[in-house]
Amino acid sequence: MGSAASRPQIPENLTTRQQKRRFIRRAIDSYGFRWLVFAVAASGFLTDSWNLFATNAILPSLAFVYWPEETNGWRESLINCMTLGGSLIGQLLFGFLADKYGRTRLYGIELVIVGFTTIALSASSTGFGNSIAVLPWLVAMRFLMGVGIGAEYPLSASICTEWASTKARAKMMVAVFLMQPLGQLISQLVALGVLLGYSSGYNLQSCHAPSDDNGNCGRVVDSIWRWVAGVGAIPALVAIIFRFQIDDPGLYDLDVRDEGTRAVQNTMLLYRYRRVSTPGPNPDDGHYARPEMQEVGPDGLEQHPPVANGGGALQPLHRDGELPRQFSREDMVDYFVVQGNWRSLAGTSMCWFLLDIAFYGLGMGNLSTLAKLWTSFEALRDNAVQNLITVCIGSVSGCVMLLLLIDYVPRRQFLTYSFLWMAALFLVTGGSFFAVFHNDLHAVSIVLVALCHFSFNLGPNTLTFVIPAELFPTRYRATCHGIAAATGKLGSVIVQASLPTWTIDGVRVADANSSGLGWVFVAYGFVMALATVFAWAWIPSLQYHRGGADGTGPGTPTTPTRGGAGLRLPSKTLEVLGEGVVRAEADGEVVGLRKKVRRWASRLEQGRESR
Repeated sequence: MGSAASRPQIPENLTTRQQKRRFIRRAIDSYGFRWLVFAVAASGFLTDSWNLFATNAILPSLAFVYWPEETNGWRESLINCMTLGGSLIGQLLFGFLADKYGRTRLYGIELVIVGFTTIALSASSTGFGNSIAVLPWLVAMRFLMGVGIGAEYPLSASICTEWASTKARAKMMVAVFLMQPLGQLISQLVALGVLLGYSSGYNLQSCHAPSDDNGNCGRVVDSIWRWVAGVGAIPALVAIIFRFQIDDPGLYDLDVRDEGTRAVQNTMLLYRYRRVSTPGPNPDDGHYARPEMQEVGPDGLEQHPPVANGGGALQPLHRDGELPRQFSREDMVDYFVVQGNWRSLAGTSMCWFLLDIAFYGLGMGNLSTLAKLWTSFEALRDNAVQNLITVCIGSVSGCVMLLLLIDYVPRRQFLTYSFLWMAALFLVTGGSFFAVFHNDLHAVSIVLVALCHFSFNLGPNTLTFVIPAELFPTRYRATCHGIAAATGKLGSVIVQASLPTWTIDGVRVADANSSGLGWVFVAYGFVMALATVFAWAWIPSLQYHRGGADGTGPGTPTTPTRGGAGLRLPSKTLEVLGEGVVRAEADGEVVGLRKKVRRWASRLEQGRESR
């Protein structure tokens, strides 16, 4: 983002890594919501969401044209599973590569993959005289597209998190994730617009088979899905242009590459040379002194209260010295096993896994679900409108609501309670489905399913994306986010592959006349209840109490502010969160299922004794 000759000179008194880290933190935290960082991350996420969920718009057209006599839906499930499987691989691969080689070195490759496969998909053909089977080509292109889509998750999450200020970090992450339901909404609107555009010149209502009207029905519908798929390449091109506007985050250059000068320069370039105070011998010098800059010792380093490492020895945190060797066996065993941070990784991964079982079982390839709810599945227009009403509007509304609330709720606790709410909601939805199945009150189930999509994005669907990007240290942030996301995609693959085969009393739940979908909702309720346990037990808090830790926590406002800022829960810095379970427990938090159960039992016992 700048030639060597144009790169700024860093302040001369930034000589230690810790001083450079404090400079970078002060520079970033001097801003609020950073629109350039948001645009870079959001543009790619919008593109990938558009192309991921475009299957709900294009699969009915594909089925109408290429396999009109088939009703078991195995082809649609195969296409969805390969897309999600490719996404799983992209999340794992690019998560690792982003930590190993840098965020922006890879940023854009995934969009090239998505753009290329989008164009190739829209040009799929059966050849002359049906000489080529179209399904293998569709499956291959959707798989490769899935790799690009999956790569976007750890890349966008890491860059947005590391370039965001502490106070705006959660809001920026939610705003980026808002692009997922928004992309889904736009793809459905494009599908509906193309459909209505064609119907104005051709009577699609008269089409019941691709061979009708001497094959014109098949040709028109075949053009519709190609337009919907091909238009997805346009936002990919726009997103690629944005990618040239940003460099690797300063925290990555500093804490992984150990290139402190470049880290400070990248920060100064992104923040347009905005003046920030340079840390001197007194941590309170300068305009942007932060509450986390505590007492400074003779070596100029920040002195945190000593905490115990995995071996029980007490040591101060954030001191200069040799950086941990990234991906070495020694460092990974120490961080994940000895220090116990495997719990955070397992907690975020299991929450995402269980969430995606319900989310993708309900929201992707849900054509038969909507058919049962609406009792009409004959026209492509009905499919688009049903998706808009039942899925898209609720999903966008839920994400917007969380965007307004995110600074005022404790994220980990909100994730836990939202899973609990989803469990109850699915049980109610399943019960109502049995009561109103295909009668005059079926609108009750439609409202409840829309409420499920609203609640997904108000809580767990969004927060499972946000939290893994905050919890882990810079050297493993993208890898851990990729593992958590890929574990989620594994759940989605399982449900997409198995749901068409589920039978109750010998009838497949996917059949339009089956009431078994009610039992599917009930099963999702128990899945959400299990996710509640993982969120409660294994994910540490990401924020301080209002007023900070005894009023002195990092990021705590030191003066009254307007607009209800006193109600905000200050977020912990990435540096503090990166210290993991050791730091959380040193701050008095309990992390771990057995530890939390013991504490809960102890409190119950104390309550009985006090009576």
